[in-house]
Amino acid sequence: MKKFCCFVFLMMVGSISLTNAQYNLPYDNSPLFSGSGNCQTCHEAITDSTILRWNGVDVSPITLWRSTMMGNSSKDPYWRAQVSNEVHFLPSLKDTIESTCTKCHAPIGFTQAIYDGEGKYLMDSLRTDRLANDGVSCTICHQIKPDNFGSPQSYTGGYLITNERNIYGPYEDPDTRYMWSFVDYGVGYGPYLDQSELCATCHTLFTPTEDNKGNVSGNFPEQTTYLEWKNSTYPTEGIKCQDCHMAKIYDPMIITTFPPGYSVERTPFWLHSFVGGNTFMLRMLKDNMDTLGLTAEPHHFDSSIARVEYQLTEKAVDLSTQSWVENDSVVIKVKIENKTGHKLPTGIPFRRIWVHLKAEDNTGATIFESGKWNDKGYIINYEPIYEPHYQTITSQNQVQVYESVFADVDGNMTFRLLRAAEFLKDNRIPPKGFTSTHISYDTTQVYGNALDDPDFNKDGSAEGTGSDYITYKFPKPTGNLTATVELCFQTAKPRSIDSLRTVNEPDINHFVEMYDALPNIPFIMKSKTVNIVTDVSDDRNNQPDQHILYQNYPNPFNPSTKIKYSIKIPPKSSLLIKGRLKEGFITIKVYDILGKEVATLVDEYKPAGNYEVEFKGENLPSGVYYYQLKDGDFKETKKMLLLK
Repeated sequence: MKKFCCFVFLMMVGSISLTNAQYNLPYDNSPLFSGSGNCQTCHEAITDSTILRWNGVDVSPITLWRSTMMGNSSKDPYWRAQVSNEVHFLPSLKDTIESTCTKCHAPIGFTQAIYDGEGKYLMDSLRTDRLANDGVSCTICHQIKPDNFGSPQSYTGGYLITNERNIYGPYEDPDTRYMWSFVDYGVGYGPYLDQSELCATCHTLFTPTEDNKGNVSGNFPEQTTYLEWKNSTYPTEGIKCQDCHMAKIYDPMIITTFPPGYSVERTPFWLHSFVGGNTFMLRMLKDNMDTLGLTAEPHHFDSSIARVEYQLTEKAVDLSTQSWVENDSVVIKVKIENKTGHKLPTGIPFRRIWVHLKAEDNTGATIFESGKWNDKGYIINYEPIYEPHYQTITSQNQVQVYESVFADVDGNMTFRLLRAAEFLKDNRIPPKGFTSTHISYDTTQVYGNALDDPDFNKDGSAEGTGSDYITYKFPKPTGNLTATVELCFQTAKPRSIDSLRTVNEPDINHFVEMYDALPNIPFIMKSKTVNIVTDVSDDRNNQPDQHILYQNYPNPFNPSTKIKYSIKIPPKSSLLIKGRLKEGFITIKVYDILGKEVATLVDEYKPAGNYEVEFKGENLPSGVYYYQLKDGDFKETKKMLLLK
């Protein structure tokens, strides 16, 4: 099954060939590092052969890597603008800021400079350093040693690379005969290359906090992807970063073209696609290859973008809805479930996800809309400072936005990372298994109104659902309606870009120019459309076409709750019996957690239609209860929580 899925996906993005890019990969060398062009020489796909081709598709590491954010980390214009912004306001800390930032975005230049005794590595050096501009390249990841993995010393670019000049790979018994002769590297077995702790060295980042006098007063958890992963079910399930971001091919693969006729096959083979969620920046890179001096071509970026879009729409999140009519109101309950092993969204805290809900009546007129955006990517009706977390939305001026918002030492919201001292809000959806009792919760915790939301990462008192429910409630229109729910993702909040516009620096001006040329409209991760019948009658057109048992509301409840259910219309051939819609014998019963029946709510023949029944639990103890709808062979059960 894994082989088939991987094949379908590779066919979807198309075959990629290594033609000459605008700027060739570097063949430079330093005492510690070698350019990716040297690695390409032996580890590239060969036409009309099976070497580094899988079902005819070029899967060589260079082909997939060169158009990723990792491959272009040192040339990332957003990163360069942020570094320039921090230095503009803190010129006295220029060396510290730039050296800290180049650790992970230009690790070749930084690590070599430290090895050479320079003590720092600055942006001016990076601009003219062709080898350092190879990004997070082959001889970075494959030289890292595991000695400090998982420890705080490994975070914030604390990876260990020595002067041994050993390239470590994931296969036992590596062939040591050739690499030393051609690129001056030994070869070793590195099973830890498939560990999340390798990724953690740069994807667990604590930045210094600047006080009002320009002094460092502490540090701030800018991004804690690895620690979020630790506080999830993924470690116990054996799912690592590489499993999601570097898909595997399990067919045996020849991974080198030299020497000619080399026939040793390896399995599994990791695709160096490093799939993330950043389609916006990949599009910006593609549109500005010449000015940024990139080593990939448009079709490389097209394939990377396709893989990211597939990841966002198919792998990252689930979206589901329930809807019913309650008196004079329409109620739509939206569930968002995080399918990743970290918060959604994770990484740099300028990203956000929000819910766009639009309801239209049977004439196509909009009767309710929350989360609409304009052509510049600004959310309409977004609060002046930030939008709080909601459990129930009843106004079009309210928008559910999942994001982190941080403040300076005075508690004022800021977009400058080095001014960040605390979170005002962090309701990014945690991964499944995330709890407040985990050892890493102090740096990954939830902030703001989400703490008081009983179904945010919770099922009753139990934490770790990795999901959230939002209830929308608005006046019922005349006639039926159609509602569309969209989950919107944005890499960069427009207001954070506006904060950069006030600063006149070359890197900032260059980025803003590229940004303005590329509409920052959100990427739609998931979309659901629901048709809602607001007037129930014996008219066949208004009857449900399926049995539905809805989630009770409210839930949790005390002492009573309402249960909506729909009974489907029968086949047309048996529609009428004595002039009435065919009836079915319906039962709805309530059971305790041991399976003991505690109440019968419905036990009668019912015609097709939409119904509601009330359950009163004033004589029952607090706890989990189950209610079940049964009609012939149809049976559906749901869970509810009584809290006293």
